[in-house]
Amino acid sequence: MSQSTRLARAAGFALAVLLGSLCARPALAQITLVQSTGLFGTPAGTSTTSSTFTTNPTVGNTLVVLLWTWTQNTAATIHVADTAGNTYTANVQATIVQSPWYESAAVFSTPITATGSGFQITITTPLNDNQSQIRAVALEYSGVGPVDRTAAASGASATATVATAAPTSSANELVVSALGIDNPAVQFNSIGPSAGYTTRAVELQNAGETAGAAADQIVSSAGVQSITWTTAQGMSGWAAVIATFGAGSGSGSGGGGGAASGFNAVDGYLSSYPAAAAGQRIYTKLAGTGFTLNVAALNSVTPTPGLQSPAYVSGTNKVTVDLVDDSDGSCASSCAGSTCQAKAALATLTTSFVSGDASYKKGLSFTLPNADPNVRVRIRDTTNSPTVYACSVDNFSVRPARLTVTSSANADPSGASATASPVVKTGATFTLTATATAGYGRTPSVNGSNVTANPLNPGVASGSFGAANAANGAATGSFTYSEAGYFTLNTNAVYDQSFTSVDQPGDCTADYSNFLVNGKYGCYFGSAATVAFGRFIPDHFTITAGPVTPACGTFSYFDQDGFVTAFTLTAQNSSNATTQNYTGPFARLALGAWAGYGFTGDTAIPSASATAPTGTWNDGVASVSVQHQVLARPTSTPASPISLTVSARPVDPDGVTTAAPAAVMSAGTPLRFGVLALGSGYGSNLLALRLPVTAMYWNGTGLVANAADTCTGAVLSNASIALGNQVQKPGTAGSFSTSVMAPPTLASTWSQGHGSITLAPPSTAGTAQVALNLGSGATDASCIGWGVASTGSHLPWLRGNWCGSSYAVDPSSLASFGTAATPFVYLRENH
Repeated sequence: MSQSTRLARAAGFALAVLLGSLCARPALAQITLVQSTGLFGTPAGTSTTSSTFTTNPTVGNTLVVLLWTWTQNTAATIHVADTAGNTYTANVQATIVQSPWYESAAVFSTPITATGSGFQITITTPLNDNQSQIRAVALEYSGVGPVDRTAAASGASATATVATAAPTSSANELVVSALGIDNPAVQFNSIGPSAGYTTRAVELQNAGETAGAAADQIVSSAGVQSITWTTAQGMSGWAAVIATFGAGSGSGSGGGGGAASGFNAVDGYLSSYPAAAAGQRIYTKLAGTGFTLNVAALNSVTPTPGLQSPAYVSGTNKVTVDLVDDSDGSCASSCAGSTCQAKAALATLTTSFVSGDASYKKGLSFTLPNADPNVRVRIRDTTNSPTVYACSVDNFSVRPARLTVTSSANADPSGASATASPVVKTGATFTLTATATAGYGRTPSVNGSNVTANPLNPGVASGSFGAANAANGAATGSFTYSEAGYFTLNTNAVYDQSFTSVDQPGDCTADYSNFLVNGKYGCYFGSAATVAFGRFIPDHFTITAGPVTPACGTFSYFDQDGFVTAFTLTAQNSSNATTQNYTGPFARLALGAWAGYGFTGDTAIPSASATAPTGTWNDGVASVSVQHQVLARPTSTPASPISLTVSARPVDPDGVTTAAPAAVMSAGTPLRFGVLALGSGYGSNLLALRLPVTAMYWNGTGLVANAADTCTGAVLSNASIALGNQVQKPGTAGSFSTSVMAPPTLASTWSQGHGSITLAPPSTAGTAQVALNLGSGATDASCIGWGVASTGSHLPWLRGNWCGSSYAVDPSSLASFGTAATPFVYLRENH
C-alpha cells in the first residue's frame, strides 16, 4: 500500500486508543503500572513525540515503550530517546517483509536515571523517508528489574502467536507484547490479546495507518510466556514481540559487598581473572557451538582494575550480559554511549553474583547460531545507582565451522558417468555456491587448482565468488573449468582466512581446526571435499591435416576403394588448450565410424570405404587413418581428371564439433576415370601369342595410356581370364586348343600401366576369344556373352564401353593362330 493511499484513506476513521488504568492491577505488589502516555504516533514521517507525562517519571522506576512501525523499501531502524536523556535499550524487534513494505514490532526500555518537567518520549526511524508510520505507547512501572526473556515472530496467519523459548527465571514478572499488522485482507474493528493481558494501546485498520496493539500482564508463577493476538476478520501479515522483566530491588537477595565500578568478560577456559590486560582475551568461537564466558566485577584501580573487594554481591539477576555486534566500534569507544546501548543483543542472559563467586562469575553459557566477525560483551548492573555500563576489553569473532559448496554443474555426483547431463563446455560459465552460516557476509576465496579430476588430468576452476548474503551466508560466483570430465574440490579449496581478523594472530590458531587446542579454534574455515562437479565437455575439435595416400601410386580411380587420409583430431577448451581428459569413455566421438566425421569434398563427394577408419583417443588427441572412395563412377560419359581435397566436421553425441569443416589432407589427391583395355593378337600356331593389357584414363578429350598405374597389375591374375569359343581353322589337321600360360602371369608382366596375357601355341591353326573378369562374380561381363567361369578381380572401376552401351563392360579380344596366307589380322578395338 503506497503512502498516498494510506493518507487518502485517513479521513473518516477514528483513532481508537485504549489506555490501561494508571493504578496497579491486582498482581504482585512489587511490580506496578504507574502511568501511561497513551497511544501516540504519526501516519507519515520519520519521527513522533509523545504527549507530556501526567507526572514526572520517578527515578528508579522503569519506562517500557511498546511500538510498531510501517516503512517502505527498508526495514525500520528504531531509536528511542526522552527529554531527560535516559538511555533506551532495544530489547526485541520483529519484522515481516511484504515487499516493498516492512512491518515491525518492538520493545524498548530504560531504567529511569533522570527526570524532569515536560517529560516526553521521541521515536525516530532516521534511515527511512517520509513513508514511515509509527505508533507507540510508553508505560512507567515501579518494581521492575532487567529483561529476562524475549521472543519475536512474524507470519501471515489469521492469528499471531509469539512465545518465549524458555520459562521465566522468577515467579513474579512483567510480561509485555506489541503487534504490528500490514496489509490486512479486510478492514477490521477489533484487535485483542490472549486472556489475562490488558490492552494498553490499539490502532485499528482504518485510513491506511499501520494497525497494531500493545498489552501487558503481571504473572505470579514462572513458566513459558506467550500471547495470541486475534482480529475479527483475520490478518495477512504481522510481526509480534514479547518480553518479560523480573522484579526490581527488594525482590531478590542483594547487598553483601561493595558496588562494582566496572566489569570485564574473558574466555571461559581461564581458571582465574588475569591481572594483566594482555591476558584479558576472548578467543574465536564457532557459530552454533556453545561456549562459556567469565564476568569479573572490577574495582576502580588504574591503570588495570582488579577484582572488586570485598566480594561483589548483586541482587537476583541484576547483571545483564549481552553479546552485541561491534563492527562499528561504538562499544569499544563508548560503552555507555547511546549507540552502543541501543544495539540489539545477539544473545543475552542475566546473572547474579553471590558471595562465593569472589567477584568473578564463571561459566556463563552462550550459543550464537549465526556468524559475526566482531562481537563484544556488553554488561549492565542495575544494582548500582546509577547503572554501571561496561564492555569487554577484547572483542572476538564467531566464525562458521565450514563452507558447503554446491554447483549448477551436477550431472553425476559420483563423477563416473560419461553420458550424464547437464553438460558444460570447458570454458563456459557455471555457478558455484559456497554456503556458510547466516551472518556470514564476506567473500570466500577459492584455490581453483586444488581439485581431483576424473579422468586423471586435473584442470583449473577459474572464477571468483561475490559477497555472501548475510541472511543465509551463501555466496555465489561464476566459474569456468579447463578440462573435460568431472572435478571434485578438495578440502579447503574454498576458504576464508580473514573473517576472524579481530582475533588474529593470537586468539586463534593459524589453521582450519574446528577442535579446541588450548582453548583455541583455527582462525580459518573452508570447504569439505565436494561431490563431483560436471560433466564438462570440450569446447570444440581441431583438425591437423596430414598426408594422403592415393589408392594407385600417385592417383586414385573413380570408384576405387580407396585413397587414405591420415590426420590428427584434438579436443580443446575455449582457450584452445587440449582437454586431456577427452579419453577413454569420456571421448564420445567414435573413431571407427566413417559417417561420424562429416566428410565433404571440394570437387567430388567422398564415400565410405569398406575398410573402417582407425584411431584411438589418447589424452585428448587422436591420430586417425580413414580410407575413402569416390562414388559413383560415370558409366555413360567419362569424367575428366580432378584434384580432390576432403574436409571433415566431426560431431560427437554431446554436440562437440569443429568451428567449420576443415581439410584433413595437406594437399589434394588426383582422381582419374580409368579403363582397362585388352588387345587382340595373331601369330604362328607354333609360337606363344601375347595379348596386350593396357590401363587407360580419360584425359579430358580421349582415353590415353596410363603409365602411372602401379596398382592394377597386382590384383590381376590368370584366374581372371576367361578363354573360350576356340575354333579350328577349316582344312587343318589335328585339333585346335590353346590355354593361358603361366608363367609368365598377367601380374608378373605388369609395368607402367601395361601387361600381357600369354597363350600357349596350339600347333593347329584357329581362333579363341579371351575376356578379363573385372567384377566380383564367377562370370565376366564382356561383350562375348558366354558362360565361361573365371575369378573376379574386383576392378569394376576399369570397365569400358566395349559394346557401345556404357562403361560397364569387361574387356575382351580375339586371338588368331596360323594364318599363313594373310600376314596381318585386322580387328576392331573399342575404347
